[in-house]
Amino acid sequence: MKIDRNTIIKDIIEEYPYTFEVFKRHRLVLAGGVRGPNEPLAFFCKAHNVDYNALVKELDEAIAQGPPEGEVLPPPFAEDTIYSIYAKTALIICLTVGCTFGAAILAYIALEKDYYVSPVALIQAHGHAQLFGWVGLFVMGFAYYIVPRVKNTDLQGRGVTYLSFWAMLTGIVLRTVLQAAPDVFPWILLPASGVLQLLAALVFTYVMVKTFLASQEGSEIFDKFFVAGLVWFVAACGYNLYIDLYLLDPSTGLIPASVHHNLVHIFLFGFIFMFIFGVNLRTIYAFLDVREPNTPVINLCFWLLNAVIALYLIEYFSSWLVFPLAAGVLLFVYGIRVFETSTRELEDIIMDRSYEKTIKLAYIWLIVGMLIRVAVPLIGQGTSTGHLFYGASNHAVTVGFVSMMMIGYASKMVPTFRGVAIHNIRLSEWTFLLLNIGVFLRVFAQMSIPLWPKLFYPLVGISGWVEVTALGMFAFNLWNTINVKEEMRAKERKERLSFVTRDTIVFDVVESCPETLDVFLEFGFSQLASATARRTMGKVVSVEAACKFKSVDLDKLLDALNGKIKEKRAI
Repeated sequence: MKIDRNTIIKDIIEEYPYTFEVFKRHRLVLAGGVRGPNEPLAFFCKAHNVDYNALVKELDEAIAQGPPEGEVLPPPFAEDTIYSIYAKTALIICLTVGCTFGAAILAYIALEKDYYVSPVALIQAHGHAQLFGWVGLFVMGFAYYIVPRVKNTDLQGRGVTYLSFWAMLTGIVLRTVLQAAPDVFPWILLPASGVLQLLAALVFTYVMVKTFLASQEGSEIFDKFFVAGLVWFVAACGYNLYIDLYLLDPSTGLIPASVHHNLVHIFLFGFIFMFIFGVNLRTIYAFLDVREPNTPVINLCFWLLNAVIALYLIEYFSSWLVFPLAAGVLLFVYGIRVFETSTRELEDIIMDRSYEKTIKLAYIWLIVGMLIRVAVPLIGQGTSTGHLFYGASNHAVTVGFVSMMMIGYASKMVPTFRGVAIHNIRLSEWTFLLLNIGVFLRVFAQMSIPLWPKLFYPLVGISGWVEVTALGMFAFNLWNTINVKEEMRAKERKERLSFVTRDTIVFDVVESCPETLDVFLEFGFSQLASATARRTMGKVVSVEAACKFKSVDLDKLLDALNGKIKEKRAI
């Protein structure tokens, strides 16, 4: 095997198992499946700040020396699937009491043409499940997987990680049910739900802190974002327990708007944003092939955001804190260089880059959401129009930015974790399209209701179901990607394909029908003449992605490939 910039790390290790230690020294093996990442070598070098030429030199030397003592088998390397139970449960919550229940509430509001018609307790219960369940559990699970890898160490305290899962899940269920149906169960269970969620946050923090302390890596710019996120996670769960105690009085029943408002800001901008921003700082410059973050701007953003979040603990400051909050968020967008022109360092790397538009559009929705939020105090937060604008801003931030960022990163990283391709690339495209349509309809139709209620209320009602469809597709795609076994993929490759689609992997086409190689070569895919190229980049690139990279007409190629397969099957 000739190693080049497009060679897949997993394939190098499979071919030369004794190179495992070389990759391990450079932190390039823990981020993939059981045999390393299913990604091109040059991409992972940039993502992990490793000198590509120096690494290739080490690999060549190791290969030239050969196995230390005879044949060396692949090293034992157990796959870490700790994130899967969190991700799957978060998806279930999202598609039940989360997004689906929210869509039903929206449909009812649209039918009644009244944003105040739904019981506030139901809306708050739905919001709690969506925020702590769909978003919170998802972020916790991926943090358990990602943080040890960016700090080049093992996850510490693994034995108690499931305690944080069950405590958080039980707390979410109790709180959601008790607030939505207060007369069904004893209200004494409310503080129990808050205690469980606080326990989950403390266990999660304990594991993360131990993992940080076990790392031999030096301090990096994203570290403080993770640490701040832990502080605000505990603070938010403590604040939530205070709310549960407040709700113990059956005569109240509802969380005061200002108190609920502050909890959402502490949890969302304190915990969730800090973790998303931390991961973005570590990865976006490689994912989008841009320059590394602007350190002075990022540091200014960090201190400004955390000062604002601290002030959200003081209720009477909250309405005007949106201005420094928006300034801090926009500073981060500028400092991370997400919209800068590519450095073109990875221009020659062939890989699925569909995640790029998801990340960029997520940041566009973040900007839109914060600009709308700035308008709310100017309009009047207590007015009906201000209420509509505030809800639109929340949706742009939580679904447009947070959920889309979760979807984009999961669609990129889970296949890397598993060492396989995403289950269905076409389904990812539909998820992206429908989610953006849903967010657009919800955000702009909601703000336009005062202008033409008869037109825009129905559009708001439709938007929820469009988003549910998108999230259902994502759930199906991610679930199947998590569950796929490498042995299943190997078996599929041995079977003869009867038909090639845009989502079929290039390697699978040639493997099942070698005669199709001539078709690829005729269409200009000269790289595939190399068996190494077919075994490396061919395993991670779909026919559609290959066509985009070479500017080849997809339909013509598919017709030619399927014609060749039909011709050979007829013989």
